[in-house]
Amino acid sequence: MELYTNRNYQQEKTLFRSFVMMVHLRFVFILFFSFFRFSEGNAQELKLEKTIAGEFDFLTTDHIGRMYVARGHELFLYSKEGDLMYQYSDLSRGQITHLDTRNPLKLLLFYPGYSQIAFLDNTLSLTRDIVQLSQLQLELAQLACTSFDNGFWVYDPVSFRLIRFDQGLNITNEVANINQLVGADLNPNQMLEEDSWLYMNDPDHGVFVFDSFGTFTKLIPIPGAERINVRSNGVFLEMKDRLIKYDPLSFNQTEIELPIKDFKMVRIEKQKLFLLTDAGVQIYTFSK
Repeated sequence: MELYTNRNYQQEKTLFRSFVMMVHLRFVFILFFSFFRFSEGNAQELKLEKTIAGEFDFLTTDHIGRMYVARGHELFLYSKEGDLMYQYSDLSRGQITHLDTRNPLKLLLFYPGYSQIAFLDNTLSLTRDIVQLSQLQLELAQLACTSFDNGFWVYDPVSFRLIRFDQGLNITNEVANINQLVGADLNPNQMLEEDSWLYMNDPDHGVFVFDSFGTFTKLIPIPGAERINVRSNGVFLEMKDRLIKYDPLSFNQTEIELPIKDFKMVRIEKQKLFLLTDAGVQIYTFSK
């Protein structure tokens, strides 16, 4: 009777182990399959949608999905389908290098070499007289960008001042001694406002972030960016040969894989990737 009991116990123990192993393997299989499906469902592929041939110096986009490219003193506006819509040209002010598209109905075109700002509408037509920054005691303004309520910001590297003007050219905010405020010798190459935050990119230090009143709040410590693009889902930093997405909530940095490495400028807008090369613009769409 004792032998019989032990034998049954061993058999039951073996069966139980087999059952546990089977359940474990089934769980592992389901977990792996679910992860595979999750990864597969979230993976995105790039599909070349259109190529626009031409020698361009500058590329940007707006939140509608339209594209702007410049060649010398000429500016071209393309629809979200990639069709040429409007053209702007001004021989008297030189090469176009700074265009702020935050408000597609009131584009800010900044000419740093002439300390002048032109405002264009959605057809690339002038909406007002050229703003002469020299008349505002800003002869050597380095950066300018649009702001809320039709205002605009200007950075003066001579006095290290950050100044905001309203549409009547009245000063609404002024921040002096920016260098002392941020604790660094600034040499920024880009400035933009998005969602009530002002971003100033300095390739030597990173991205300095100010609130809508010009109060310094933080530094995104990622140096080396040639240009930045701020969207609701993160800050995109364009490096020499790659694109990095920075999440301000988790502080995570993700490198976005690009179809080519040899590019001049890159932009992501409305599930599309725009790449400026020596031969023109390549427009890709993200698809699952």
